[in-house]
Amino acid sequence: MEGDHTGYESERRNLERNFKGKTDKIKRQYELFWQQATAKADVDAYLNAVADHDYPKLPKWISKVTPFTHWKGPCFAESDRALLIGNRASFDTVQYDKPEQAGMSMIHLLCIPKTGIFNGVGLDSGSVSIIDHMVQLFKSAWTDAETRRGVLCHQREAIERRNQENPDEEAHATAMEHYGELEDMIDDLGPDDFHFGLHLWPDHSVGHLHLHVIAAPWACRQYSTSHHDKKTKDAFEVRDYIKSVANA
Repeated sequence: MEGDHTGYESERRNLERNFKGKTDKIKRQYELFWQQATAKADVDAYLNAVADHDYPKLPKWISKVTPFTHWKGPCFAESDRALLIGNRASFDTVQYDKPEQAGMSMIHLLCIPKTGIFNGVGLDSGSVSIIDHMVQLFKSAWTDAETRRGVLCHQREAIERRNQENPDEEAHATAMEHYGELEDMIDDLGPDDFHFGLHLWPDHSVGHLHLHVIAAPWACRQYSTSHHDKKTKDAFEVRDYIKSVANA
């Protein structure tokens, strides 16, 4: 079944080993964001949940409410500052006509702050610590076998949900075959087998900071989309750039 899906090879050609080496791009996006006239006021308003703030109607800009604002859905782990949640999409591109709609890995989780932080470009010296906090939340959670079982269940549910939305029994069978591979390897994946990425404005999908937690080994990414790799910035590289700006 795998051989019938020619999309795998085209996606694999564009997989990045990691998301590092993009400091110049981070700098450009950061500077462009802060050149916007209302950036500071809008970042502060979202952070402080100012109910009557008037956000400008700009593409991909800050808004009062997003799907991640005041998140009440299920989560795998929680701290006083952040939540670890699942990505809705199936990891397998075989289930999608547009491969970019699939996840980036067999395990693609999201970590979101509880407070209103818009995006990585909106971080400063006072808020950038959230990156390390979210990474540590994931790493601590991943050592727990029950968390791994919960993630495994979530990945299966994503495959089933996608098949309900777009029925295709052959694609479903292929995805479930690949799910079996994940089932066999999940307990062999340690916290250091994951990469942590950010989609900086205006490349983001949701206007609330979300850290992409990506199982990095080839075995985990070979059936998933590489469409977003180019725009994904290494979270630690973003952190270090923001710290360098603050210390300049």
